[in-house]
Amino acid sequence: MPREKQKRGRRAEEKSKKEVSKRKRDDAPEDFAPKRLKSGDEVEDAPMQEAPDYIPLDENYDNEQQPNNDMPFYGLLDTQEQEYFSQANEILELNQFQDAEERRLFVESVYREAKGKELKLACSQSCSRLVEKLISSSDIRQVRRLFDKFNGHFLHLVQHRFASHCCETLFVHAAPGVTQKTSKPKKNKEADEMEEDEEDEPQRTLAEMFMGVVEELEGNWGYLLTERFASHTIRVLLLVLAGEPVDVASNDSVVASRKKEKHGIPTAETQDDSTIAQKRNVPESFEETLKKIMKDMVSVLDDTYLRALATHPVGNPILQVLVYLELSHFGKSNAKEINSITRRLIPDENLNEGSESASFIKGLLYDPVGSRLLETIVRYMPGKLYKILYKNIIRERIGSLARNMTAGYVVLRALERLGKDDLQQAMESIIPEMPGLIERSRLVVPKMLIERCLVRGVNTEPLARALENSYDKDPATRLKQMLKLESTAQENGEESEEQQQQQGPTQTSAAEKLHGSLLAQAMLTVPGPLSQLVFSSLNSLSPELLLQIAKDPTASRVLQQALTQSTSTRQFRRPFTTRFYGHMEELALHSSGSHVIDTLWQGTKDLFFVKERLAQELSQHEMALRDSFVGRAVWRNWSMDLYKRRRGEWAAKAKGRDQQSEGNGTGQGERPKSKIELARARFAAKADDEAKKKEGGQKPVATKS
Repeated sequence: MPREKQKRGRRAEEKSKKEVSKRKRDDAPEDFAPKRLKSGDEVEDAPMQEAPDYIPLDENYDNEQQPNNDMPFYGLLDTQEQEYFSQANEILELNQFQDAEERRLFVESVYREAKGKELKLACSQSCSRLVEKLISSSDIRQVRRLFDKFNGHFLHLVQHRFASHCCETLFVHAAPGVTQKTSKPKKNKEADEMEEDEEDEPQRTLAEMFMGVVEELEGNWGYLLTERFASHTIRVLLLVLAGEPVDVASNDSVVASRKKEKHGIPTAETQDDSTIAQKRNVPESFEETLKKIMKDMVSVLDDTYLRALATHPVGNPILQVLVYLELSHFGKSNAKEINSITRRLIPDENLNEGSESASFIKGLLYDPVGSRLLETIVRYMPGKLYKILYKNIIRERIGSLARNMTAGYVVLRALERLGKDDLQQAMESIIPEMPGLIERSRLVVPKMLIERCLVRGVNTEPLARALENSYDKDPATRLKQMLKLESTAQENGEESEEQQQQQGPTQTSAAEKLHGSLLAQAMLTVPGPLSQLVFSSLNSLSPELLLQIAKDPTASRVLQQALTQSTSTRQFRRPFTTRFYGHMEELALHSSGSHVIDTLWQGTKDLFFVKERLAQELSQHEMALRDSFVGRAVWRNWSMDLYKRRRGEWAAKAKGRDQQSEGNGTGQGERPKSKIELARARFAAKADDEAKKKEGGQKPVATKS
């Protein structure tokens, strides 16, 4: 590309002007206003808004609480080190090790190469992911050694954009080892060679190391509450000290943001993923430390700023954890104390109209951030306070609240705690809003209403009529609307290309299809009119639409539930299962349809002639099924090898006789003996009896056969 023509000396003149303006910027006082983030910058919990609707924290408060933010520089990796750790990251990502021992040796070798460079790796944009995967693949001994390397640097690491994720992963995988005694590894020739270069094991236990982290961060809790990188790590630390589950992958977790990368690396043999998602026993010192931390965190804030934290996009998740621990972990009676977090947020017990607490709660109902805190409060608050809140704020407006996208999730938590009478009244208030909810795809409230009515024993006939009136009268079209299925090519053939292009951007999202499928599945669990709405729609489906549903990964779940639920009658399954004749190969080779074929085995448990016909169709396409991964699974689940070689045993298994024999006490699931085998057994017993009597010199006595 040709260079732009410029006059001689002009470039030097512009350079001098830039230097002057740069000196002016350097001499100007610092601006404490928050800078606007670039589009590529990640915010851990929620996007920063240009004009947030929460009360900003005071500048003087920030300056007093904020520690010295001169982040230490731990150095950079050279080219060879960068290349090695990048390759190690790829190897761990592929996870193509032959066994756990090979993976353990590889992880140990990476730790040897990373010796002395742990802080560099944690602060590196590319290698911090390697550290997270390395921790996930480590045993408790390796986690403890790395924890010791980070000691003394946690105040800076938890605020670092990349190292904070390493600290979070370290806390998560160190939590199960707090009460475990570290055992020395088995020694062998390779281990002896490794130990020559390894330093001594750390003297402190993991419990003592966690207490050391608390000491490092002490005095900075007020600032760290709203620090965008430290906040998620602090949440993990609080849950570890409480012994609560720290499962980051859970959808209902407030530990990490939804944008958090989930590294699918299996843990070492000594550490089970299930221990992360379970409550654990912790030392007594943890309880006292946790109480002190919670007190220190909120004592630096007055009531105004504490309520401002409820709508702060970064501080709100920590406040959720604090409220959860106060109400659930330490007991709901703590909410009555004057200095408790719940009491400071909601000081008025009566929640009368116009009171400060009532206005605060109403503001949280429609706030995208604050409503999450209100969900936590409603779920765990004491029963007496909940009844007052529901009576004065939610009960009369539950229909309009259910329509709102944000307040509807608070309604879900409220429905979970209602008794039978209140639930009946809530259903009557929500039913008039049902057409609007269906039209806007706000299906979470109807689904929860169905589930709670089933639990409380509330009559669901009015709800069934409301759902029937909200959808099309035609049963087939009703199910199609419910599952948000796209129109088939034949139906769209009459439309012009311009109309199809206009409909392109408004295609149904995956979330709407999921909620529609979950609603239909919930309806199938209720005996009576609700489940009949779905069953009647399934019976009226055309063969093309039935195959379309079976091949849809989300909608096919409805077919699976319809074949296996207790509400599914033999009168429904007998004609419905025969509609799969001629389509077994097509569905068995499909990733979603193969699951429907698997449920047909259970769906035909009392329809042997249908099951035998379907198995015969599968046997005709044996080679195609064996050449496919999902096809082989179907072949195995239908016991087709037994069908081809021992048809009688397969028939007994298909009819459930093998399970009946296990229940009759045979223990091994053996087939019942035939009549000739029973006769042979009687003859053998008679011969043995005669032989014993001859040996004893007694005259044999005739026995009946």
